[in-house]
This record gives sequence, C-alpha cells and structure tokens, in this order.
Amino acid sequence: MQVVNCLACSEPLAQGASFCGNCGAEAVLDAQNPELRVLTIQFIDLVGSTALASASALEVYDDTIAAFHTMVNEVVTTYRGTVLQRYGDGVLSCFGLGHDGEDSALSAIAAGLSIARSAPAKLYGQNVRVGIDSGQVMCRVGQSGTLFPQLAGLHVNRAARLQEQAPTGGVVISGETRSFLSRLAELDITRCDKIALKGIDAPVDVIGVAGFTFLEQADTGRPLLERDRELSILTGQSATTFALIGPAGIGKSAVLSELTRRIAPTPVLSLHARANLSQTALLPVAEAVRGELSLTDASSLPSLRAGLSGIGIALSDQDLNLMANVLGLHEATPVSLPPEQQKARRIGLMTSALRKIVSHKAAALAFDDFHWADEESATVLRNLIEDPDFTTRLIITSRRSDQITALISEIGIRAVDLQPLSDKAARDALAPYSDLTEPTRRAILSRAEGNPLFLLALAERARQLGKQAGDVPLPRSIEATFQAIINALGPLKEVVQCLSVLGRVVDPDHARLLLPDRDSLDDELRVLTINGILHARRDGLTFDHALLRDAAYEMLPGKRRRALHLLFADQLRQHDPALVARLPELLADHVLAAKAHDQIPSACIAAGIRMLMAANFDPAITYLESAQKDMENQVKGQTVTREEYLPVLSLLASAQVQRLGFSHPTVLDSYKKLESAVGYAKGTDRQRMITLYGLFAHRIISGDVAASRELVDQMKTLAANGADELSVLWLVNNTAQRLYSGDFAAAEASSDALKRLYRVEDHGMLFVELGADPLASVLSADAHILVRKGDKTGAIAAIEAAKTHLNTIGATAQLPWIHIFGAQAFFEGGHMSLALREVQTGIDIADEQSAGFWSLIGRLWQSLLWIYDGNLDTAPEAFEGYISHASAIGAQLNLPFYNAVLARVRAARGDLVGAQALIRDAAALIEKRGEREWQSRFEAISAEIERAIAQGEAVGAFGSDNPKLT
Repeated sequence: MQVVNCLACSEPLAQGASFCGNCGAEAVLDAQNPELRVLTIQFIDLVGSTALASASALEVYDDTIAAFHTMVNEVVTTYRGTVLQRYGDGVLSCFGLGHDGEDSALSAIAAGLSIARSAPAKLYGQNVRVGIDSGQVMCRVGQSGTLFPQLAGLHVNRAARLQEQAPTGGVVISGETRSFLSRLAELDITRCDKIALKGIDAPVDVIGVAGFTFLEQADTGRPLLERDRELSILTGQSATTFALIGPAGIGKSAVLSELTRRIAPTPVLSLHARANLSQTALLPVAEAVRGELSLTDASSLPSLRAGLSGIGIALSDQDLNLMANVLGLHEATPVSLPPEQQKARRIGLMTSALRKIVSHKAAALAFDDFHWADEESATVLRNLIEDPDFTTRLIITSRRSDQITALISEIGIRAVDLQPLSDKAARDALAPYSDLTEPTRRAILSRAEGNPLFLLALAERARQLGKQAGDVPLPRSIEATFQAIINALGPLKEVVQCLSVLGRVVDPDHARLLLPDRDSLDDELRVLTINGILHARRDGLTFDHALLRDAAYEMLPGKRRRALHLLFADQLRQHDPALVARLPELLADHVLAAKAHDQIPSACIAAGIRMLMAANFDPAITYLESAQKDMENQVKGQTVTREEYLPVLSLLASAQVQRLGFSHPTVLDSYKKLESAVGYAKGTDRQRMITLYGLFAHRIISGDVAASRELVDQMKTLAANGADELSVLWLVNNTAQRLYSGDFAAAEASSDALKRLYRVEDHGMLFVELGADPLASVLSADAHILVRKGDKTGAIAAIEAAKTHLNTIGATAQLPWIHIFGAQAFFEGGHMSLALREVQTGIDIADEQSAGFWSLIGRLWQSLLWIYDGNLDTAPEAFEGYISHASAIGAQLNLPFYNAVLARVRAARGDLVGAQALIRDAAALIEKRGEREWQSRFEAISAEIERAIAQGEAVGAFGSDNPKLT
C-alpha cells in the first residue's frame, strides 16, 4: 500500500510508515474504503490578531497565540471534538468522528460558546469569533481504524465565512447545524438571516446563538416497542388511576414518556421520588409544587401567597408559613403547632395544592419511582386517590414494593405489569445499531433477556468497542455494562464517578463543591448531558438511569468513596449552612457514608431532632440508632463515654415511645440502656438533667411513683449550686412526684419554688426539648392541690393561667393534657359539669392535633366521669376497654384508682367477689408503686365494698346518691 501525504501537516510520508515523521500524526492508507460521516465543522478566529501583532512585543503576541491554541484545544477535546488544523490566529476543528451528528452539532455549539465566553479572561482581553457548519464529509481510515475527515475546500470555506458573520465574542451557525438540535436543546437565537457568503453558490442561513437550554425530556427518537397494550390501558376509560409496575430497566419511565406524548396537549405534572433524601418528608410533592408556582429558596411569602391565589388557594398566615417551611423558602419561620398537628396539616396543604394545580392546568398526574417515596408523599397520593371528586388521570411507576402492593390491594387501583420484550421486539430495538455483527447481535439478545435498558446498554457498549466487539466478552449485568461504558469516557469517567456520590439528582452547585479544582466542570457537565449520561431537569441534572448512577458509585474504591462523601459534607457545611439547617438529614447521610465517626453523632442528632419535630418517628429512630451503634462499635464492647451518647439515647427513647408506646420491649430496652448510661457516660450537667427528666417521665407514666423518687434525688444533686434552669427541671419533676405520692404540702412548696425561678425569656423554650413546659405543669398540679383545700376558684384560675401561658409560648401540644388534668382536679373537687366540659375540650384538641395518646387518656377519664355521673349501662365497658388499651402501651399511672372504680361498678352490679378481688389488686399496686394521689377515694370505695360484703347486699349506684359529685 502506498502512503502519500500526511493529512495533518501535508508533508510526504515514508513508504510503509505508520506515523508522520514530521508531526507524528497517524498515517492514512489510500486503499482503505472511505466512510461517509455527518460532521460538524467549527472555525474559530482570534479577533484583532493583526493589530495585536503590530502593537505588542513579539513575546506578548506569541504568548497570546499559544494561550489561544491551548484554550481551544482543551475545550474542543473536552467536548470530544478533534482539532484538525491551526492557522496561526485560526483553529479548524470537527465534531462527530465518534458520535452521531445530533450530539456533535450541540457539542460544537457548546464548545464555541464556552470558548467565546472565556476568551477575554484567558487571552489577555482578546476576543474570538466562531462559525459552525454541518454536513456529510468523506472520512478515510487510519492504521488503527481511526477516522480522518477529508475536508474539501467548501467545508472549510463555509465555516470560515460563517465566523466572519459573527460579532466579536459571538457564535453563528448554519441552518444545517440548527436542524440537528430539535430533540436535544432550545437555542437562544440572536439573529436569523439568509446571506450570500463569499465563495458559496447558494445563500446560507446564518443564525446567531447566544446560548441554549437543554430540553428537560428529550425525545430519544427511538420507537417504543411492544407496549401498545399497556398504553391502551393507560389511555383508556376503564380506570383513572394506574400503577405501572416492573423491575429496574424494564422501561417504566419510557412508557410514561410515551404516554405524555400521546395524551398531548394535556400536560402531565410529574413527581419524582429519590433514593437519596427518601427520608425527607414530602420532597417529591414539594419539588413539583415549587416548580409549578415558579418558586425558589429566595422567594418571598407574598410571592407564595400570590402563586397559591393563582390556583384558587387562600391560606391563613399560619398555614402560609407552614407551607413555606415545606417548600423550603428562606423567609419561613417555625410554626407554633405540635408535631403531629403540623404533620397532618402539611399533608392536607400539599394534597390541596396538588389537587388545585392539576385542576387549574387540566393536567394528568404522574408519580415516578414511587418505591422510594416517603411516608407523607405516599399519604398525599392516597388522599387524592381516595377523594371521589379527584378524577384526574394518575399514573404511578414503581418496582414491586410493600407500599405499592398496599395501594393496589386497599384502594383497588389498576395494576399494569411490564413484561420483558419478545425476541422480535428486542431485535427490532437493535435495528439502529447497523454496525453490529450478527454474532454480537445474538449475544446481546441472549444476555439482555428482553430487558430494554440492558439491551440498549449492551448495544452502546458494543458500539464503543467497534471492531473489537466480537473479541471482548459482553458484560454479564446491567451494572457491569454501565461500568464498561463509563470506563470508556476517558477523563470524564472521574467526573461521573464523583457525581454519583451526590445521588441520582445532581445540583450543579453541589457538583462544584465536590470538584472545586476542576476548572472545566461546567463544560464537562454539558458534555455528559449532550452524550446522554446526564439529563437536564428543572432543578438541575439527573443521571440517565438510577442503575447508571449506582454503577458509577460502585466503581469507586471504598476509601475514595468515603473521602468524597466527607469532602462534600465539609464543603456543604462551609458554603451552604442554610441548606444544612433546613435538611440536616442530607449532611447526616453523607457523614454516615463517609464513616466519619467524629461527626456522625452530632449530624444524626440534628437529623433526628428535625424528624421528631416533624412527627416522622421512623426516620428519627433510624438516624439516632445509627449514631448509637456507631459510637458503640467504636469502643468494641467497652463503655461509651462520648458526650453525645446521652442525648442520642434520650432522643431515641423519646422517638421510640412516640412510635411504639411505653410498654414495647424495644422501648423498655432503650430506657434500661439510658438509665445505665447515666451512671458512666460523659455529659454536661444539663445533658444529664434532660436525660433524667425523660427517665422520670417514663417511670411516672408507667405508674412506678416510688421508684421515680431516686431519679428526682439525682436531679436535686445536679441542680445544687447549678444554673436556675437545672433547678427548674428538678422542681417540676419533684412537684409531680410529690403530687402522685399524695404529699400535697411538699408538692405545693416545690411548685411555689419553681414559680419563683421560672422566667419566660430563659425557660420558655424548654418545652421543645422536654415535650412539656415546666410552669404549665406545676400550675396544673396547683389545681389538684387547691381543690383539695376547697378552693375551686383558685383551681380554675391555675388551669386558665396554664392555658394562657402555653398559648403565649407556642407550646400548644400540652393543651390537651392541661384540660384533661384540670378535669381530674375538678372531679376531685366535686364539680362534675365543669370536669365533663374540660375533658371534652381536651379530647377535641387532642383529636385536632392527632395526639393519639391524650385522646386515649381523655376518653378514659371521660368514661370514668360518666360512671360517677350514674351511667352504669355503657360507660363501664368503655372504661375497661380504655384501661386495657392504656396499659398495653405502658400508661399505668392511676391504675390502682381505675381498678377501684371498676370494683365499685362490680359491687353495684352485685359481683361482690369480683369487686373484692379488684380492691385487693389495687391495694397491692399502691403498696408496690407508692401512688397515693387518689388514696382517699380508694379508701372510701374499699370501705363501701367491705360494708356491702358484711351486709350481703350490693352497693348503691353512683350519681344522685353521692351529693358530693352531683
């Protein structure tokens, strides 16, 4: 074979040479069959180079030209183009030698825009002009199979003439180049003229481009194969709510995309759940609502109100602020509602917002990747489905999961299962890959087993390998195929791997935090988007598929992966503290993945507290348990002495109580561990005091009043010579312990001491940590003490003062307790009508707040009051049921008195033996647990039953025969 001239430098090539002796470029063989390829040609000119040469020293000119060539070469290479020729102050490049024309056209434009924007800073103030043209070019094949374009003078001339039409610092393209971009991006066009260019026969469309925007849902151009049955169901009239179910890669999102196209012009509002941040309540719903209302973090509350008004929603100031919190607006402030009430309210608000948006837009609704949805987002979806007035078409995509199975079975939505492609459809899917040999095609079909994602990933990998495809074994899984594709990305491989640390959805600002030293990152992100590794979406970028992200993540060595998570956590903490404060779980997730043992406890505490305040108990438990186990694993069986250990155990016990109830074995184990840790774990006096407060509350609610005394004594020791706050914490529990022990004088003295110390400005936010305000607690105790002195007016005033104080400081979660506890006091004082009113109010507030515990306790006492008011027909059975329920969750405070009341009911019904047995059990409990607040009533009932037994007749009914209680 005879070699003629080097295509790169035009110097003669030696006979049989593989490379040019002059420039080192690969030799091209004349005899090889040429290949016709659609290429995009780019010509860049350094503006004013002649004037620069005449006005500058030679060294300055040379440095500028060298910097120009370096900059152009780096950017062109980043965008996977090839520099063909340098003309001193001009550079000729082409794009598309290894990619199709559409991708290469956008790559050339993106590269040109990048060079034009960065030139003044990198070229000492000089600018460039860029011209871009596309068309078919004959390519010849080098020794190793590399393509070399045989550019005719026309190609070079068109690109060069186009750049002459560009303004200084601008980019122009031809109409041919523009025609390739319809499916990928929308151009920001500054001009569009048809101009006769010098040396070109026909006029050329000259289009000025200032930028472009990636289309959020780019059409792949591939037909959707063998999904007509499913699409017919989804677009039919037999149902309006569907669950599109199938394994990863089966094509759920592709079907959803095709459905969106088919039902056009009906818009589709899409919600996307994420694998990362799956613990963040309402994230998919909030992201969709933010986008539809055109809100950002910096949006104002008036902007939110205006946006909601536009869809027919008017909110109170409190609800508006609550919604602003959910949507992540910086102006939002904390809302003074109990966690359970906040949770119920925000679910209701977001349900209403979604309903109004889809109604206003006459849109369909889609929820993609539902298997990653958080509990509250799932509840919003369930609310919509169960609403008979919500008739919008709703499509859910999900892998098989307990959550989607429950929706299907409980609500009866239509399930549509996606099956693998048949052999024929799979072969049709490979039709665009005309370069595949038949053996390679058969191998791909066999390996993919009808999974569309696996099929196309294998085909893409085979195309990467080119003529080597038949010699290199195909990967055995989707993940391995993606990893092979990522490996072939060259320098971009590291970028893809690092981005995987951020999750499937990538915020470009976060990418910059993770890769701070990568100067060309913005260009690289555009390249990855052009080439389909990433896709643009309204709030950033996303990996083409979750499995692609997972494959990139698994490629990272463990040490490198942990280092990246830690780097991002540090950068996030430093550069975006507002986000860390709003989403502490984001920081906690990265710190946990980094195994940064020194940071895990504090990060998980912050995430756990946020989840507790939002009444999301399962995620709170997850984060707090992670912190606990990490600290315990670090000491390998020894005692944990870190200061964070006590707060973690205390918060964990609190979360478990609220999730599982007081008597659950897990809760009991947690409190045992917490009680043990108080004796050895490091911690401040305040941390120990908060821990002892929680232990005391658990013992008191369980009815073990005597055993709670030792905890109060420990609190007293900590409070001695300490800050007033420590004394307030000791005194509130001392007051309670004395009250339940029946020592009313000591309880009154303790309450008075606390009231002298308590200051709203210093102690008014303790309820956030404790779950109860100390002042309100002792005021309610005062009511019990005062009625026993016959001071009804004082007791009422104490309860009213407690209510006013709670509303003032925003501790409204305690209101049900104050009403119910007040009802107990009025009952003891003989004021039955007042007691019944108070307990009903407490129940109503508890129900409004979704406070299940206080709703139960309120109904328990309501049924007790009904019994004392003479209802022996239905009230006793209800009372006994509530007692059983309360005992089952570990709430056994007042149980001796409850048993005495049941004994009195049995005696009234003639069952004196049963009544006597209950009285004996109650007496034993009083002796064992030391609970004597209701001692006088117990003794009265016991004596009455003993008299009845002695006389051999039933006792009288409650009610009118008991003047004290009428």
